[in-house]
Amino acid sequence: MSEDPQLDLLNHKLQLQQVEAALELNPNNEELLQLKRDLEEVIKLSLELLGRTSDTPEISWNVGDQCMAMCSRDKLYYRATILEFLGDVSCVVNFDMYDTTDVCQVCTLRSFHYNCMC
Repeated sequence: MSEDPQLDLLNHKLQLQQVEAALELNPNNEELLQLKRDLEEVIKLSLELLGRTSDTPEISWNVGDQCMAMCSRDKLYYRATILEFLGDVSCVVNFDMYDTTDVCQVCTLRSFHYNCMC
């Protein structure tokens, strides 16, 4: 396992796809069936660790969206606006109340609730 739980999750999902492909060729293979169940459980637990559940819809973020973003310095969430995407996994945000920017992982962004007093 790496130190990045998001990377671990992506690796587990890739492994599950490979096992599912192998099961298409050999659908009754008990070892593959057990591996599939194990990977599904690991993925579920990884999602819970990341603060999401598999039935939580993923948000499609856009430049200009308001969100709650984690500050890299204190690991706390603050109201922010997305300024730019750096590939698929990172983005630049501006913390609205402090007028400072930071780079965040997209998977750590949270929905902004207007009734939140953050």
